[in-house]
Amino acid sequence: MRIIVILLFLGLSLPSISQGYYWQSGSKEKKLKNLSVNGGVGLRMYFGDIQKKGSVFNKPKLAYGIGVRYQMRPKFGLSLGLEGRGYEGKAEHGGYPDAVDQMTGKLWGGHLMVEYSWLKWEDFTRKQFTDRDPVTKMNMYLGVGFGGALFNSSYTSRIYESFVVTDSLGADSTFFSPVDMSGSAGGFAMYVPVSLGFRYRIKQNIAVGFELQRQFYISKNVDALATKKFDGMGSVLVRVHYTFGQSKRKGQTKKVSKSGKFK
Repeated sequence: MRIIVILLFLGLSLPSISQGYYWQSGSKEKKLKNLSVNGGVGLRMYFGDIQKKGSVFNKPKLAYGIGVRYQMRPKFGLSLGLEGRGYEGKAEHGGYPDAVDQMTGKLWGGHLMVEYSWLKWEDFTRKQFTDRDPVTKMNMYLGVGFGGALFNSSYTSRIYESFVVTDSLGADSTFFSPVDMSGSAGGFAMYVPVSLGFRYRIKQNIAVGFELQRQFYISKNVDALATKKFDGMGSVLVRVHYTFGQSKRKGQTKKVSKSGKFK
């Protein structure tokens, strides 16, 4: 929760701190001028049926992913993400230390997402920058989309059931006996990803970013338990972005007259 509050605070304060340097467009148009690629690594967490009651956390697992992004407009982008991760869940029933549900799984997925930026994110501009139109170095974005994933998971479960035994004198005694269950599942599941991210441009064609993503699955058996609760994933990733076709340079730009000519 603290991370989300900090990111929102940064988003509100970006207009005053994000403008840093200027550059000029190259003389030739680049076919890939609006295209960038990225790669990231971080942690991912599963949410669903096999989760400790009253807890919002499960054990995090390593996550990684790559992506392609196209800057359609200064504030709108279209991104494609591919990712892989493992996930794990644990739920305790209480009473006995071994009365637990445990689940592990692996998942490979991809999604298409529309991103909205708080400020103009001009990876490649179609106009000449002037001293009144600086390049944005820092920005935040919100994204939503649709995706699908192949998954494979399995679980084991142990609970204790009580039974009553009556002895020869007519006295009842209660005993508890373990009951073991297990299961597995695999297949294809669809999900809706929602992202909140921050990025900082360290060079004209390189940016680093931090991204929070929540994936809401339109499926109930990603954890191998097809029950009433829908499954989900949450991730925290650090990403490095590289933009193609960037031939712009730092430095002072020439002033442009109202007619569009250089002074």
